[in-house]
Amino acid sequence: MPCPTIEAVFDRVLGSAKGLGIVPIENSSGGTVYDSVDLLIRHAGRVFIREELAMDVRIALLGRAGKAITTVFSHFVQIKHHADWLKARHPRAHLRAVASTALAAKKAAASKTAAALASPGAAEVYGLEVLEMPSVGRSANVTHFFTIGTEAPDFHDEGKKTALVAALPNVCGSLHRFLGPFARQKVNLSRIVSRPVPGHPQTYVFFLEIDGSPETPAVGKTLRRAGALAESMTSLGTYPVRRRFKS
Repeated sequence: MPCPTIEAVFDRVLGSAKGLGIVPIENSSGGTVYDSVDLLIRHAGRVFIREELAMDVRIALLGRAGKAITTVFSHFVQIKHHADWLKARHPRAHLRAVASTALAAKKAAASKTAAALASPGAAEVYGLEVLEMPSVGRSANVTHFFTIGTEAPDFHDEGKKTALVAALPNVCGSLHRFLGPFARQKVNLSRIVSRPVPGHPQTYVFFLEIDGSPETPAVGKTLRRAGALAESMTSLGTYPVRRRFKS
């Protein structure tokens, strides 16, 4: 079931005991998708990460052949990734960021002078044509996704990560002390994102991903020691990291 926003995916998952959702977490050009991070933090303990996926994204410029392009719609990540190409090929076009590349194609279909950076397959769905396949040199366009659900994953194989939400004391050196156990036990932090707490100025929580599982001695010891230094620490699950897919 398609959803119009990332928050709508979370709402669907929370309303279904067995339902799963797929949300983006990071793009190789656009960086972290903060909507997903904020919602994982907000629903920590209720929503869990089931797996991590990665996909090489293929993007085309969709529109109507022979028409001057005045507006280009796309998700902000794709606009950023293709910024140099757009400047060179369509310097006068207005760039409009929308919630998804699918919505971009839908909006482009409503105007004879609009185009969209979207999946080539969206052309047939929305009655558009593939005008160009943007060239961005050797720059990879990879998006990482999380599959989320309301049940914690039960995963025991190799190649896994653990995600956490940690709130730290708002005092000098608290983050330094919190990270110490990870360094001493040689537990790799693959992602750490600081996010503000709504309604509490200058107060932050941290979203972290680490390589490994609490079942291993080094990770288990690290989490016990780091947890003792945090005001709170909630697990979002230990999950597999799948191979990279081609779109």
